[in-house]
Amino acid sequence: MAKKKNARSRTAPPPAETAESEQLSRLAEALAKYGVGTRVIRREPPVLRVSNPESEYAVEDVGCERREHGHAFLASFGVHLGTSESIPLTARKVAWLVGATDA
Repeated sequence: MAKKKNARSRTAPPPAETAESEQLSRLAEALAKYGVGTRVIRREPPVLRVSNPESEYAVEDVGCERREHGHAFLASFGVHLGTSESIPLTARKVAWLVGATDA
């Protein structure tokens, strides 16, 4: 008779929550009003994948870096989008970047 393998032993534990992924989650919450899709991808380093549901090409991965005073959000191509002190403004910039708002 074959023994059943414990499924828990084969799956890796979920990545630990970091300060950066927490900040990305806050940004995702602020982006909700723009109707974009968001998903925090917990890898090293974590990113926030933002997508415009009206375009399969309008997708941006936003990174988060710890700075001397708080955190900075960066577009995948290195442009500074805002800080953890300006989440609503940063959300507006990210929504604009994926074409979900005019201004």
